[in-house]
Amino acid sequence: MRVLSFDKAKSSISAIDLVEEISRKVPSSVQIDILKDTYPNGKVRGNQFVLGSLGGEEGNSLKIDITPGPFFLKGTDFNGGEGVGGIVKIMMEGKGMTLPEIKEHFAGYLDESRRNVRDTDHQYTPTNPFNTSQPVKQKYDINTPHDGEHEYVSADGEIIAMVRRYNVRDENGDVIIDASGKAKKEFRQFVTGTPYPKMPETRPLYNIPNISSSDRVIWVEGEKCADALNQLGFTATCHMGGAGMLSRNSAPSYDFSPLHGKEVILWPDNDKAGKKVAELVQQLALQAGAKSVTTLTPPQGKPEKWDAADAITENFNVRSFLNDVRHKSQRSINLLDDSLLVSRFSEQAPEQKFLINNIMPLGIPALFSAAGDSGKGMMTMDLAMKISSGHAFQNSFGGQVGEFGNTIIFTAEDDEAEVHRRIARLDPDGQRFNYEHQMRIIPLPNYGGVFPIMQQGMDKSYHSGEEFEKYYDQILQIKNLKLIVFDPLASFVHADVNSDPAAGAALMGLMAKIATETGATVLLCHHMAKVKDNDPPKTPEEARNLIRGTSALVDGVRFAYAIWNVTAKTGKDRANTLGIDYTRNGFFDGAVVKSNGPASREIRRFVRDSNTGLLVDHSEQFVNVQTGDYAEVRIEALYNWIRDCEAEGKALTQDSGTNRISERLEERGAPDILRGYEYDTIRKNYLKPLVDAGRVAKYNVTGQGGRIWLGVEGGTLSDKTYTPTTSRDNV
Repeated sequence: MRVLSFDKAKSSISAIDLVEEISRKVPSSVQIDILKDTYPNGKVRGNQFVLGSLGGEEGNSLKIDITPGPFFLKGTDFNGGEGVGGIVKIMMEGKGMTLPEIKEHFAGYLDESRRNVRDTDHQYTPTNPFNTSQPVKQKYDINTPHDGEHEYVSADGEIIAMVRRYNVRDENGDVIIDASGKAKKEFRQFVTGTPYPKMPETRPLYNIPNISSSDRVIWVEGEKCADALNQLGFTATCHMGGAGMLSRNSAPSYDFSPLHGKEVILWPDNDKAGKKVAELVQQLALQAGAKSVTTLTPPQGKPEKWDAADAITENFNVRSFLNDVRHKSQRSINLLDDSLLVSRFSEQAPEQKFLINNIMPLGIPALFSAAGDSGKGMMTMDLAMKISSGHAFQNSFGGQVGEFGNTIIFTAEDDEAEVHRRIARLDPDGQRFNYEHQMRIIPLPNYGGVFPIMQQGMDKSYHSGEEFEKYYDQILQIKNLKLIVFDPLASFVHADVNSDPAAGAALMGLMAKIATETGATVLLCHHMAKVKDNDPPKTPEEARNLIRGTSALVDGVRFAYAIWNVTAKTGKDRANTLGIDYTRNGFFDGAVVKSNGPASREIRRFVRDSNTGLLVDHSEQFVNVQTGDYAEVRIEALYNWIRDCEAEGKALTQDSGTNRISERLEERGAPDILRGYEYDTIRKNYLKPLVDAGRVAKYNVTGQGGRIWLGVEGGTLSDKTYTPTTSRDNV
C-alpha cells in the first residue's frame, strides 16, 4: 500500500485509512452542512441529496444518501461504483481541496497522533478555500443574463435545446476564480419552449447538421472545444452536460445515433475523468454503429485538463495530432453494412512490409524461441541496433534488415552492467553514437523490477497490467517505431500461458493490438524445450512443437522463429568445413517455424562469433564450400581432421592400399567437402600444401610395419607419445 506522509515529524497514515477515519469521526451533521454549502444548487429529497453532478449543476442525475449508515454521503455516480465517495470526495470535487488540506481542516476530530494543527471547537464554518467571498445562490430562468450560449439543433436545423453558461459571482457581482485561475462556471440546459432549466428527455449531440454530412467526427468534452475545432474546418461534437453528467446510469438518455457509419475520434481532457468518460463514449459510439472509434493520447508534458481549446490557443499542430496512427482505435462490426462486402477489395493489395526481408514481417506479434543460454538476447539486441542504425545491407536472423526506425527493448534479466558489456562487444567502434534512429533499452532490474504486460484478475479474467498501461501511453508517442522486444516473455505475464489456452489467446490478442496500434513488430522472447544432443529437430515443424506453452500461444502469433542446437558431431563437421575450431554450444540451426504470410522456411546455419558471442548466419558459406572450388577451405578442413584424429588416439596413415585415405575419410565421418575425392587429388591438392608448409609431418612408428602416420606439429606423434597397439587401430 502506498503511504502518504503529511506530518513527517509525527506520523504517516495511508490515504485510505485517513479517508475512512474522517468519514467515521466527523459528525454526520457537520458533513451534511459541508455538502449543502459545497453544492448550493442541490436539493434535499427525503433521505437523499440530489444534484446534476459533482460539478455542482442542478439536476437529478446524482443522488447522495444523507442517512447515517454504510452508504452515508455515497452515491451511485461517484467514479461509477456504488458505495464510493464520502465527504472527502465531495470536498475534493466540489471545493478543489487536496487530501492534506482536508486532513488539516478536520484535525480537531482526528486522533491526537494524526493532528498537525491545534484543536478546533469542532464546529464547521462554511469556507471557500480559494476566495474569501461567498457565491450568491442564483435562481435561473430563460430571462437570466448569461455569459455564453450554445444551441443544440436537429439534422433539419430545428433548435432542440440550449446550454447557457453563467459565471459564478459573489455578493458584489464579481466573478469567483477557482483553483486553476479560471472563472468558476455553472451550466444550465433549457428545452425549447420552457422558461426554466430542464434537460431534454433524449439528450442530443452537439452540431448534428454538420455531423450528418461528414465522414469523420471529433468528440470533445464541451461546446467550447467543439466550437474551436469547428472554426478550423473540422467536424466536432460533444454530449450535453459534459463529463460529469454522463455515466452508465444516465447513458440511456443520450442519443449517439448520429455517429452511425462515422469515423469517430475522441479527444478527452487530460485527466482521469476525461479518460474514464472517453471509455464510455467509445462504447456508446460503437453501439450506435460508428465505423471506428479512435481515442487520442495527449502528448507528454501537457498540463492537467489540457484540451482541444488549449491546443488551438497554443498553436498546437492539431491536424498532425489527429492523423497520428499511434492512437488507440477500435472498429465496430455491422454485418448488414455493405462496406463489409468482398467487393471493397478492388484496388491493388497493399505491399507486405518486412522488418527482415522475406523472414520477419513488420507490424505483427512475433515469437522468438530458443533453449536457455543460446543467445536470444544478443540476437535481439543486434537486430535492434541494426534497425536503429539506418545502415543498409545488414543481415540478421538469416535475412537482410528491410526497415529502419526506432526500437525498444525491455529486458527482465539483464542489468545495466550486463547490457553495457553486450553493447560494447557488438559495437566496439562506437557506431551507436551516430545512429540515424533511437534505440531504447530498459534493464528492468535497475528500474524497480518487472511489470506485468498481462495478468489475471480476481474474477479470473485477463487484462493488461496497470503499470504497463502507463508505459504504453508513452510508447504510443514514439514515432516511427519498428521493433518492441520483451525478453523473456515469462517474466512479463502473470498468467499460466504454458498450460491455459485462454491465457495464451488473451496474451496474443493483446500483442496483436499493440502491434496494430504502434505499427511495430512486437517480438516476444520465449523458451523452448531442450533439444536432445542426438535427436535435434530436422524440420521447422519439429522445432515448432518444442516451443513451450499451449497451441494458443504459437497459433496466436503471426510469426514464430526458433533456433536450436545441433549434435556435437554435426558441429564438429561444420567447424571443419569452415576451417575453424569447434566449440561446444557454438553451432545452431534456425528457421521460421510459423508464418501467416510469405516467409522463407529454409533452415539456416548459425555459428557463434568467438569475439561477440553473437550467432551469425553462415549458410551461404556452407553452400559456397559445397558447390565451389574452395581449395583453401578444403585444405583447412583436412588439417583440422588430421589434428582431431591424432588427438583421439587414432592417427591417420598416409597409405595402406590404393585410395586408403579416401576410404577412411568415409569411415571416420570426415567433413563433407573432403568426401568423394580420389587419393591423388587429396594427396596432391590438399595434403601436399600442408606438408610443404610444415603444418603436417610424416612419422614412422616403430614396430608397425613401416607405415607412415600423418600428424600435426606439436601433436602426439611429434612428441613421441603416440603408441598404437596394432596397425589396424589407426584410422
